[in-house]
Amino acid sequence: NSCIGGWSCSQPKPTLPRGRDHQMNFIRRLSFDRAALGIVTIASAGVIGEAATRSSLHDAQSPTECRYPPLSSFVTKDHIRQLEEKSVVVIHSVLSDATLRYARENAEALSSKMYESLNDSDVRQDQILSIRENDEHDHGDALVHCIKLLRGIPFLLSKFGYCTSHSHIVPRQCQLAMFKPDGSVYVRHLDRCNFSMQEMGLLGWLRASDYRHRVVTAILYLNAPDWGGGGELRLFDENGNDEENSDIIPSGGKLILFDSSRVEHQVLPSNFEDRYALTCWFNGDLTQMCGDKC
Repeated sequence: NSCIGGWSCSQPKPTLPRGRDHQMNFIRRLSFDRAALGIVTIASAGVIGEAATRSSLHDAQSPTECRYPPLSSFVTKDHIRQLEEKSVVVIHSVLSDATLRYARENAEALSSKMYESLNDSDVRQDQILSIRENDEHDHGDALVHCIKLLRGIPFLLSKFGYCTSHSHIVPRQCQLAMFKPDGSVYVRHLDRCNFSMQEMGLLGWLRASDYRHRVVTAILYLNAPDWGGGGELRLFDENGNDEENSDIIPSGGKLILFDSSRVEHQVLPSNFEDRYALTCWFNGDLTQMCGDKC
Protein backbone atom coordinates (compact mmCIF):
# COMPACT_ATOMS: atom_id res chain seq x y z
CA ASN A 1 0.00 0.00 0.00
CA SER A 2 1.10 3.56 -0.66
CA CYS A 3 1.96 5.56 2.37
CA ILE A 4 0.80 8.97 3.48
CA GLY A 5 3.02 10.62 6.03
CA GLY A 6 4.82 7.33 6.64
CA TRP A 7 1.64 5.44 7.55
CA SER A 8 -0.09 2.78 5.55
CA CYS A 9 -3.49 3.88 4.26
CA SER A 10 -4.89 0.63 5.57
CA GLN A 11 -3.81 1.48 9.09
CA PRO A 12 -5.73 3.83 11.44
CA LYS A 13 -4.24 7.27 11.97
CA PRO A 14 -2.64 7.85 15.33
CA THR A 15 -4.77 9.52 18.01
CA LEU A 16 -3.75 11.54 20.99
CA PRO A 17 -3.95 9.82 24.33
CA ARG A 18 -7.38 10.23 25.87
CA GLY A 19 -6.13 12.46 28.68
CA ARG A 20 -4.28 14.68 26.20
CA ASP A 21 -7.43 15.04 24.05
CA HIS A 22 -9.48 16.18 27.04
CA GLN A 23 -6.78 18.67 27.96
CA MET A 24 -6.78 20.21 24.47
CA ASN A 25 -10.60 20.53 24.50
CA PHE A 26 -10.42 22.21 27.90
CA ILE A 27 -7.81 24.69 26.62
CA ARG A 28 -9.98 25.48 23.58
CA ARG A 29 -13.04 26.07 25.78
CA LEU A 30 -10.99 28.20 28.17
CA SER A 31 -9.66 30.32 25.31
CA PHE A 32 -13.18 30.82 23.95
CA ASP A 33 -14.50 31.72 27.41
CA ARG A 34 -11.72 34.25 27.88
CA ALA A 35 -12.40 35.82 24.50
CA ALA A 36 -16.13 35.97 25.22
CA LEU A 37 -15.45 37.48 28.63
CA GLY A 38 -13.22 40.11 27.05
CA ILE A 39 -15.90 41.02 24.51
CA VAL A 40 -18.58 41.20 27.20
CA THR A 41 -16.32 43.31 29.42
CA ILE A 42 -15.59 45.78 26.63
CA ALA A 43 -19.25 45.96 25.60
CA SER A 44 -20.39 46.38 29.21
CA ALA A 45 -17.86 49.13 29.79
CA GLY A 46 -19.15 50.88 26.68
CA VAL A 47 -22.78 50.64 27.80
CA ILE A 48 -21.99 51.78 31.34
CA GLY A 49 -19.81 54.58 30.00
CA GLU A 50 -22.63 55.75 27.73
CA ALA A 51 -25.09 55.66 30.62
CA ALA A 52 -22.76 57.52 32.97
CA THR A 53 -22.06 60.30 30.46
CA ARG A 54 -25.61 60.72 29.14
CA SER A 55 -26.49 64.27 30.12
CA SER A 56 -27.85 67.49 28.68
CA LEU A 57 -25.85 69.45 31.25
CA HIS A 58 -22.36 69.09 29.80
CA ASP A 59 -22.31 72.80 28.91
CA ALA A 60 -24.41 74.07 31.83
CA GLN A 61 -23.49 77.42 33.34
CA SER A 62 -23.18 78.94 36.78
CA PRO A 63 -25.92 81.21 38.20
CA THR A 64 -23.61 84.21 37.93
CA GLU A 65 -23.16 83.62 34.21
CA CYS A 66 -26.94 83.61 33.79
CA ARG A 67 -27.73 86.76 35.76
CA TYR A 68 -30.54 88.70 34.06
CA PRO A 69 -31.24 92.07 35.75
CA PRO A 70 -34.83 92.49 34.42
CA LEU A 71 -35.85 89.49 36.52
CA SER A 72 -35.20 91.42 39.74
CA SER A 73 -38.27 93.52 38.98
CA PHE A 74 -40.50 90.48 39.50
CA VAL A 75 -38.77 87.97 41.78
CA THR A 76 -38.13 89.30 45.29
CA LYS A 77 -36.62 88.06 48.53
CA ASP A 78 -40.14 87.44 49.86
CA HIS A 79 -40.84 85.10 46.95
CA ILE A 80 -37.74 83.06 47.78
CA ARG A 81 -38.77 82.82 51.44
CA GLN A 82 -42.21 81.59 50.36
CA LEU A 83 -40.57 78.99 48.12
CA GLU A 84 -38.60 77.75 51.13
CA GLU A 85 -41.61 77.62 53.46
CA LYS A 86 -44.29 76.28 51.11
CA SER A 87 -42.17 74.57 48.42
CA VAL A 88 -44.01 76.59 45.76
CA VAL A 89 -44.51 80.23 44.81
CA VAL A 90 -46.69 81.78 42.09
CA ILE A 91 -45.59 85.11 40.60
CA HIS A 92 -48.01 86.97 38.37
CA SER A 93 -47.52 89.24 35.34
CA VAL A 94 -43.80 88.85 34.70
CA LEU A 95 -44.44 89.66 31.01
CA SER A 96 -46.01 92.79 29.58
CA ASP A 97 -49.02 92.29 27.31
CA ALA A 98 -46.94 93.06 24.22
CA THR A 99 -44.06 90.75 25.22
CA LEU A 100 -46.51 87.96 26.04
CA ARG A 101 -48.26 88.34 22.69
CA TYR A 102 -44.97 88.21 20.75
CA ALA A 103 -43.64 85.33 22.84
CA ARG A 104 -46.81 83.37 22.11
CA GLU A 105 -46.39 84.06 18.39
CA ASN A 106 -42.76 82.95 18.59
CA ALA A 107 -43.84 79.72 20.32
CA GLU A 108 -46.59 79.02 17.78
CA ALA A 109 -44.07 79.46 14.97
CA LEU A 110 -42.11 76.54 16.46
CA SER A 111 -45.10 74.19 16.70
CA SER A 112 -44.21 72.41 13.45
CA LYS A 113 -40.80 71.50 14.90
CA MET A 114 -42.19 70.05 18.11
CA TYR A 115 -42.25 66.30 18.72
CA GLU A 116 -43.81 63.81 21.08
CA SER A 117 -42.06 63.22 24.38
CA LEU A 118 -39.99 60.06 24.76
CA ASN A 119 -42.04 59.25 27.87
CA ASP A 120 -44.71 56.58 27.66
CA SER A 121 -47.78 58.07 25.96
CA ASP A 122 -49.81 56.97 28.97
CA VAL A 123 -47.70 59.37 31.06
CA ARG A 124 -47.71 62.53 28.95
CA GLN A 125 -49.21 63.46 25.61
CA ASP A 126 -47.78 66.91 24.93
CA GLN A 127 -45.52 68.07 22.12
CA ILE A 128 -42.11 69.39 23.20
CA LEU A 129 -39.05 71.17 21.86
CA SER A 130 -35.72 71.95 23.53
CA ILE A 131 -34.70 75.54 22.79
CA ARG A 132 -31.71 77.74 23.60
CA GLU A 133 -30.96 81.44 23.38
CA ASN A 134 -28.32 80.89 20.74
CA ASP A 135 -29.97 78.26 18.56
CA GLU A 136 -29.24 78.54 14.85
CA HIS A 137 -32.92 79.24 14.28
CA ASP A 138 -33.93 82.69 15.56
CA HIS A 139 -36.67 82.17 18.13
CA GLY A 140 -37.63 85.82 18.30
CA ASP A 141 -36.65 88.45 20.86
CA ALA A 142 -39.69 87.90 23.09
CA LEU A 143 -39.17 84.16 23.46
CA VAL A 144 -35.42 84.63 24.02
CA HIS A 145 -36.33 87.13 26.75
CA CYS A 146 -38.46 84.42 28.39
CA ILE A 147 -35.57 81.94 28.25
CA LYS A 148 -33.28 84.49 29.91
CA LEU A 149 -35.86 85.17 32.61
CA LEU A 150 -36.03 81.50 33.56
CA ARG A 151 -32.29 80.94 33.42
CA GLY A 152 -31.71 83.97 35.61
CA ILE A 153 -33.62 82.51 38.57
CA PRO A 154 -30.71 80.58 40.19
CA PHE A 155 -28.77 83.83 40.53
CA LEU A 156 -31.59 85.23 42.66
CA LEU A 157 -31.83 81.98 44.64
CA SER A 158 -28.19 82.50 45.57
CA LYS A 159 -28.52 86.25 46.10
CA PHE A 160 -31.42 85.86 48.53
CA GLY A 161 -29.90 82.87 50.36
CA TYR A 162 -32.27 80.11 49.28
CA CYS A 163 -31.51 77.38 51.80
CA THR A 164 -33.39 74.30 50.56
CA SER A 165 -30.74 73.56 47.94
CA HIS A 166 -27.40 74.95 46.84
CA SER A 167 -24.58 74.64 44.27
CA HIS A 168 -27.02 75.23 41.43
CA ILE A 169 -26.14 74.81 37.78
CA VAL A 170 -28.17 76.19 34.91
CA PRO A 171 -28.86 74.23 31.70
CA ARG A 172 -28.57 76.19 28.49
CA GLN A 173 -31.84 74.76 27.19
CA CYS A 174 -35.45 75.24 28.22
CA GLN A 175 -38.31 72.99 27.22
CA LEU A 176 -41.19 74.44 25.25
CA ALA A 177 -44.30 72.28 25.68
CA MET A 178 -47.68 72.42 23.97
CA PHE A 179 -50.80 70.51 25.01
CA LYS A 180 -53.51 70.30 22.39
CA PRO A 181 -57.18 70.63 23.48
CA ASP A 182 -57.81 66.95 22.77
CA GLY A 183 -57.67 65.51 26.26
CA SER A 184 -53.85 65.48 26.42
CA VAL A 185 -52.52 65.35 29.98
CA TYR A 186 -49.39 64.77 32.01
CA VAL A 187 -50.06 62.36 34.87
CA ARG A 188 -49.07 62.91 38.49
CA HIS A 189 -45.29 62.89 38.95
CA LEU A 190 -42.22 64.43 40.58
CA ASP A 191 -39.65 66.26 38.45
CA ARG A 192 -36.80 64.80 40.49
CA CYS A 193 -36.00 61.10 40.42
CA ASN A 194 -35.74 59.91 44.04
CA PHE A 195 -35.42 56.18 43.33
CA SER A 196 -32.36 54.26 44.48
CA MET A 197 -29.95 52.32 42.28
CA GLN A 198 -31.40 49.09 43.70
CA GLU A 199 -34.88 50.13 42.52
CA MET A 200 -33.81 51.34 39.08
CA GLY A 201 -30.89 49.09 38.24
CA LEU A 202 -27.41 50.43 37.53
CA LEU A 203 -27.99 51.56 33.93
CA GLY A 204 -31.32 53.23 34.64
CA TRP A 205 -29.89 54.98 37.68
CA LEU A 206 -26.88 56.28 35.74
CA ARG A 207 -29.00 57.42 32.82
CA ALA A 208 -31.25 59.36 35.19
CA SER A 209 -28.37 61.49 36.48
CA ASP A 210 -29.90 64.78 35.28
CA TYR A 211 -33.23 63.90 36.91
CA ARG A 212 -31.65 62.74 40.19
CA HIS A 213 -30.19 66.18 40.83
CA ARG A 214 -33.12 68.45 39.96
CA VAL A 215 -33.93 70.80 42.83
CA VAL A 216 -36.05 73.68 41.48
CA THR A 217 -38.57 73.77 38.62
CA ALA A 218 -39.50 77.04 36.90
CA ILE A 219 -42.49 77.29 34.54
CA LEU A 220 -43.54 80.37 32.56
CA TYR A 221 -46.90 80.26 30.79
CA LEU A 222 -47.31 81.73 27.31
CA ASN A 223 -51.10 81.61 27.03
CA ALA A 224 -53.65 84.42 27.01
CA PRO A 225 -53.58 86.50 30.22
CA ASP A 226 -57.28 85.78 30.73
CA TRP A 227 -56.91 82.08 29.98
CA GLY A 228 -59.98 79.99 30.74
CA GLY A 229 -59.33 76.89 28.68
CA GLY A 230 -58.54 74.34 31.37
CA GLY A 231 -55.10 72.76 31.44
CA GLU A 232 -54.58 73.63 35.10
CA LEU A 233 -51.40 72.61 36.87
CA ARG A 234 -52.55 70.57 39.85
CA LEU A 235 -50.19 70.66 42.82
CA PHE A 236 -50.68 67.85 45.34
CA ASP A 237 -50.44 68.36 49.07
CA GLU A 238 -47.25 66.85 50.48
CA ASN A 239 -49.20 65.23 53.32
CA GLY A 240 -51.69 63.52 51.04
CA ASN A 241 -54.62 65.75 51.99
CA ASP A 242 -56.63 66.08 48.77
CA GLU A 243 -58.52 69.04 50.17
CA GLU A 244 -55.23 70.94 50.23
CA ASN A 245 -54.44 70.30 46.56
CA SER A 246 -54.35 73.44 44.44
CA ASP A 247 -55.02 74.05 40.75
CA ILE A 248 -52.96 76.77 39.06
CA ILE A 249 -54.57 78.37 36.00
CA PRO A 250 -51.88 78.62 33.26
CA SER A 251 -52.54 82.29 32.51
CA GLY A 252 -50.01 83.96 30.24
CA GLY A 253 -47.16 85.74 32.03
CA LYS A 254 -47.54 83.65 35.20
CA LEU A 255 -44.32 82.21 36.67
CA ILE A 256 -44.35 79.14 38.93
CA LEU A 257 -41.38 78.04 41.03
CA PHE A 258 -41.47 74.85 43.06
CA ASP A 259 -39.26 72.32 44.80
CA SER A 260 -38.60 69.57 42.25
CA SER A 261 -37.95 66.99 44.97
CA ARG A 262 -41.17 67.51 46.94
CA VAL A 263 -44.04 68.84 44.84
CA GLU A 264 -46.00 66.20 42.96
CA HIS A 265 -48.04 67.69 40.13
CA GLN A 266 -49.98 66.92 37.00
CA VAL A 267 -51.36 68.77 33.98
CA LEU A 268 -55.12 68.58 33.44
CA PRO A 269 -56.73 68.53 29.96
CA SER A 270 -57.10 71.76 27.99
CA ASN A 271 -60.50 72.57 26.56
CA PHE A 272 -60.37 75.07 23.71
CA GLU A 273 -56.85 76.20 22.78
CA ASP A 274 -53.30 74.95 22.56
CA ARG A 275 -51.62 75.37 25.96
CA TYR A 276 -48.02 76.60 25.92
CA ALA A 277 -45.49 76.51 28.75
CA LEU A 278 -41.76 77.15 28.93
CA THR A 279 -39.93 75.15 31.61
CA CYS A 280 -36.41 75.07 33.01
CA TRP A 281 -35.12 72.66 35.66
CA PHE A 282 -32.20 73.67 37.86
CA ASN A 283 -29.86 71.06 39.27
CA GLY A 284 -27.98 71.23 42.54
CA ASP A 285 -27.57 69.60 45.93
CA LEU A 286 -30.29 69.38 48.54
CA THR A 287 -29.42 70.96 51.86
CA GLN A 288 -29.54 68.84 55.01
CA MET A 289 -32.53 70.23 56.84
CA CYS A 290 -33.79 70.24 60.40
CA GLY A 291 -37.43 69.20 60.19
CA ASP A 292 -39.15 71.24 57.50
CA LYS A 293 -37.21 74.44 58.13
CA CYS A 294 -33.82 75.64 57.01
